[in-house]
Amino acid sequence: MSGDSFLVFGAGAWGTAIATQLSRSNQKVILSSFDKNNLLSIKQSRENKKYLPGFLLPKEIKVSLYENKMMDQVESVVVCVKSPYFFDAVSLFGKTIRNKNLLWATKGFDPETGRLFSELVEETLGKKTPYAVVSGPTFAQELAEGKPAAITLATKNINNPGVLAKQMSNKGLRVYLSDDPVGVQLGGGLKNIIAVAAGVSDALEMGANARAALVTRGLNEIKLLGQKLGGNEKTFMGLSGMGDLMLSCTDDKSRNRLLGLSVGNGLSFKGATKLQGSIPEGAHAAKTLVEKNIVTSEQPIMFAVYKLLYGGLDVKKVAEELMLRPIKGEL
Repeated sequence: MSGDSFLVFGAGAWGTAIATQLSRSNQKVILSSFDKNNLLSIKQSRENKKYLPGFLLPKEIKVSLYENKMMDQVESVVVCVKSPYFFDAVSLFGKTIRNKNLLWATKGFDPETGRLFSELVEETLGKKTPYAVVSGPTFAQELAEGKPAAITLATKNINNPGVLAKQMSNKGLRVYLSDDPVGVQLGGGLKNIIAVAAGVSDALEMGANARAALVTRGLNEIKLLGQKLGGNEKTFMGLSGMGDLMLSCTDDKSRNRLLGLSVGNGLSFKGATKLQGSIPEGAHAAKTLVEKNIVTSEQPIMFAVYKLLYGGLDVKKVAEELMLRPIKGEL
């Protein structure tokens, strides 16, 4: 097989789908993760029965436990773990990553500090490590199926990022470039919180009008907070902002939207996450950002999601509070 080599670390649905797409782009791919038992199962059956059943992994993809010597075999690493494990994954590579490209498709924030993952990467691996954020409106299942999709690759310090984007692209996946990794991270992380709210709205049968208003006002919250935290306003109107928000708020493949639907239909937060088998990223993000005072009452929709999930507030009461807020100018 021709092409440069990628290590995809994180063998959940997203990591498996990205590994599959990279293989379709004629790249050499190694798939690894912390989950030894799942890796062994994937290696034996060539199927990720735990996270992405029904799709056979291309035979060219190597499935293996992580070893430091893997870094000698690859040019780029793509981290696809859940946000609570991001620091552990990056720390694992330590001194071995050297001048390799570090990419991540994890959407969220450092749970300990609320910081962006780019700050963690620079602190852990050094500011000279070339890195990029991968984000956009994509569901793992559709990506694995090869249905058309577009994502954003955002970097400030990878030389010739267009070459990397071309390596990742194929007839089913188009990779756009951005020089705003801060904005791309914020768009991908904050939209998950709004998607929870959209699920609640639909569970309460508030209607299409309410959903459209909520998504629009949610985008405004993302844009204003994102600019305050260093993102470019235009980024929030692109694939990793508005595009990802629309997808997550309107389609039931979104785990964050499903969380909102469950809670809106009367399940407790604990019961809803038990039903899904894990905590969706929107819940992690809401907890971290509110408790670190990054999201406040100035972001009423995001703040309401936190109060609903972690404050024990009645779902109808939260919806009523949002509608009865003081009138102000739209923009």
